[in-house]
Amino acid sequence: MIGKKICYALTEIFEKDKYSTEAENTANLLAEFVGVDKISVAIYEKSKDIYRVLISNFLPLQTKVPVSEIGDRNSLSKLTLKLKDGITVDAYVEQLIHNTPETGDEKVGIVMTNQIPKKMANFAEIVDFLAYSLWFIPSYEKSKSYLSKYRSLWMLTNLFESAKSHEELLDGFVKVISEIIEAEITAVLNFPESSDEGLNIIIYDSQTSRFVHKDLDISKLTDEAMRYFKGMEKIVYKPDGLSELFSTKVLSALIVPGGDYWFIFANKKSKEIYLQTKSFDSMDLDLARDSVKRFILAKGRIEFEQKLEEEVAKLRELQKMHEALIEEQKEQIKRMNAVHYISQAMRTMYSVKNVYKTLLLGLTSGRLLGYNRALLLTYDEQRDVLIGKMWMGPDTENVEEDWKKANLRAMRYADVVQYLREEAMTLEINNKLTQQIENRIFPYKAHPILEKCVVRKKIFVANERIIDTMGLEAADLVNLLGTKEFAAFPLVGREGVFGVVIVDNYFTKKRIKESDIDILKILSDSAGLAIETAQNYEELRNKTISLERQKSLIEYLREFSDSVLQNMSSAIIVIDKEGKVTEWNKRAEVYFNRPKEQMTGVELRTLGSEFEDIEEMAIQSMKIKEEITLSNYLIQTGGRERYYDVKITPFWDADKLMLRGVIITLDDVTERVNLEKERKKQEKLAALGEMAARVAHELRNPVSVLGGFIKRLEKNVDNPEARNRYIKIIADEILRLEQIVNEILDFSREPRSLEFRYFNLNKLVNDVYILLDEKIREKNILFTFETDAEEIIVYAEYSRMKQVVINLLQNAIEATPKDGKILVETRVKFDKIVLSVWNEGTPIDKETAEKLFTPFFTTKVQGTGLGLAICKKIVEDEHKGKIYHEATEDGNRFVVELPKPEITPDNEEK
Repeated sequence: MIGKKICYALTEIFEKDKYSTEAENTANLLAEFVGVDKISVAIYEKSKDIYRVLISNFLPLQTKVPVSEIGDRNSLSKLTLKLKDGITVDAYVEQLIHNTPETGDEKVGIVMTNQIPKKMANFAEIVDFLAYSLWFIPSYEKSKSYLSKYRSLWMLTNLFESAKSHEELLDGFVKVISEIIEAEITAVLNFPESSDEGLNIIIYDSQTSRFVHKDLDISKLTDEAMRYFKGMEKIVYKPDGLSELFSTKVLSALIVPGGDYWFIFANKKSKEIYLQTKSFDSMDLDLARDSVKRFILAKGRIEFEQKLEEEVAKLRELQKMHEALIEEQKEQIKRMNAVHYISQAMRTMYSVKNVYKTLLLGLTSGRLLGYNRALLLTYDEQRDVLIGKMWMGPDTENVEEDWKKANLRAMRYADVVQYLREEAMTLEINNKLTQQIENRIFPYKAHPILEKCVVRKKIFVANERIIDTMGLEAADLVNLLGTKEFAAFPLVGREGVFGVVIVDNYFTKKRIKESDIDILKILSDSAGLAIETAQNYEELRNKTISLERQKSLIEYLREFSDSVLQNMSSAIIVIDKEGKVTEWNKRAEVYFNRPKEQMTGVELRTLGSEFEDIEEMAIQSMKIKEEITLSNYLIQTGGRERYYDVKITPFWDADKLMLRGVIITLDDVTERVNLEKERKKQEKLAALGEMAARVAHELRNPVSVLGGFIKRLEKNVDNPEARNRYIKIIADEILRLEQIVNEILDFSREPRSLEFRYFNLNKLVNDVYILLDEKIREKNILFTFETDAEEIIVYAEYSRMKQVVINLLQNAIEATPKDGKILVETRVKFDKIVLSVWNEGTPIDKETAEKLFTPFFTTKVQGTGLGLAICKKIVEDEHKGKIYHEATEDGNRFVVELPKPEITPDNEEK
């Protein structure tokens, strides 16, 4: 009975209340059973090395008795025990020892009485029973507790199986494992890769069931705290430095690594029942370590499942893309087959118009490429523009009906090529669409779409975004088509572009894809070749008809050509590549007094030295494969001098592939030469007479004036005023006469030795301007001088070029009206220096301009007409330059061009 009471009391203490009332009742029963007044039973706490009173009516419950006070006594001994707060108690103490095969003798507690037990036999019995009970009951309760904990692990299993995300898994795991191992606070640490990053901490308070996330500077953790995060899992008691993580005092902790994390379970939960230890033990560590390992596996499972889901999603997306690609490929194959049929049908057409119709039918047929409309613009080479030809597609008023009719016609044919051929040859294009564009001109050179097709031979796919960027430049096509979604492609042949085709889906609004470009590119080349073939066929057919007509004339022409050859007024000599005569017509026989039979097969040089030169030139003509012409070639035959025009022409075969020799044509032009000599003689005499007449005319005027004023001077010799006036006029006329004589001499004399030097052309112009400044001011002329550079160096004879500039500027002043303008410019071009003098006035007509540089031609009342002729002689003959006239809208410009010298620091004018 007493044993049951003891067991019940101890069970109450370990399971319900460490201060159970049964503890004192049981103590009273024990005291009575062993024959004492007071008795206390204490259990051994190994972790603290003390005995703690559990059953007592002697010492207070939960009193701690240090082991050092008891020592190793094995029998009942009287001791004076020193307790806390200086309290001493005299008691008889008996140690409780339990023996097991695994550990041997093991102390489990003590029994303390206030006197020696009167019933020693009962005392001995109670000692043995208490020793066993204090060993068995705590072990049993501990086993029950661990069994409960292990049973609670199913919650982790459910969590590991059900968690869908890493966050859900981590939060759930921390909650469940904290409850299982009875931790007050749990922290999850994720150490950064570098010390510059913050330490991420998740703290779970099991008392409030709340999570707190915070960042901590890792440098703030002491070395003492950091050493706990090295090595394997561990239990630490009163750890230094960890309190900073939890912001509360840490008495004990489990530290377990797990993958990227460190799990810290701090402070075991306090309970109302008795516990031999309030800290974590090895069993808790095993539970935490195994659970963390399972957490890592579950985390890996979630990551794997997430990756698997991502891969599955990618595979599904790839499957969709693959299916779409297959459908697109099927459509592309269908369209490629359509292109093949269209190309095959076009190749069988011998009419360019039928090729065009076949192409448009293939583009718009629902059975083939299925575009809504196809517009054809053909290239007009003469006008260099595109011309509207035909436009195929349904009318806007009868879209469905037109499509239905077209598709029904197409479906009646089993052979697509046959359908295209027959439909193209019978179809008349005269619909409303064609009427809108037929013969309409489409300039392409400045058009952003048509220019790309015609000039660059590229396909253009238009959409709303592209068209909007072009603005008004593409407005004509957009307004015509009524849509911004279309494609334009050229019809490209080997030597050029035949036209442009524009397709759209005006009614279905189906987008024209990038894949259509490949289709249209093939069709572009195929249509171009088909058009070329049709054109070549038409040309070949026409040529065949022409050849058939000419075939009947071949024999006649052959006979006729021989007859013509023999009856020509020119001597015809044919020599082969070896230089031997193969043909010698009758005129050659007459000219050179040699029969054909004698000359056939011999070399020309046998006729004399003149024919040696002709033979050499014939050989040269064969080498260069070009015609050589000689005029007025002198040949002495039969003691007579005769002049001939000689033409030496390469003689090719009929295919112009092989050179067979040369044809020498000789025309007797002796009479013409003699007449030419006579004509030149007469022209020289006439020119001399004209020059003499002009000189006489120019001299007569001043001589007449001199004679008249000399007579007046004789009559008024006594009148000083008249005499001085007449002497002034006579002196001016003498100067004029001298100027005329000098100009005539200057023009007619042979070129003298010139002293060329480098000088600044701008300075020369400025010098001339100073000379003529008074005349410019008299007419109030606005004079302007423009130049490319401050110094423009030329290599010329300074005085002669000054004479040119004076002449040109003086002419400009005389031709410019009062208050008019003169512009002088000097420019540096790539290979020349240009001086121009422009004056405001009436432009010189073309007929007059052609005679400006002719000697003695003048449009002035006075003047010899030699000024510009002398300028031309100076510029072109003496300086190898060029001088010419340009008429402008409101004046005339005279331009002088001189060769550009190579300027070096040594030859620049200083």
